[in-house]
Amino acid sequence: MRQNRALSVAGSVRTSSFGVRSLVVLVAIGIILVWAGIAFAQEAYISHKLSQQVSDLRRQNAQIAAQNAGYHKDVQALTSGTADEEEARLSGYAKPNERLYLVTTPSPSPSSAASPKTSPRPSP
Repeated sequence: MRQNRALSVAGSVRTSSFGVRSLVVLVAIGIILVWAGIAFAQEAYISHKLSQQVSDLRRQNAQIAAQNAGYHKDVQALTSGTADEEEARLSGYAKPNERLYLVTTPSPSPSSAASPKTSPRPSP
């Protein structure tokens, strides 16, 4: 047999087991969780932006390093005198006892352009 037990004493007012204090604690915990979530999302966003800036700066550094290598090569050519020789050769000068060969593409012969390969046909 089941025994019935009273949940409250006779003559007392039954109050809710979920009181105002519990509600305030739950609201405070909810606010703290929302604040922590927003802070985490903000940190993740800032971290993403900073990593993007780092990759951009690394790419720029690589480009600048390549330019610096080219400049270093040019400076070495200027100090050793090879740049002057290169400029002189581009202007048409040559060293004594040196043979120059001019390589060009052959021009089309005028005889092949003048003679047509097909004869005209009369139209029917």
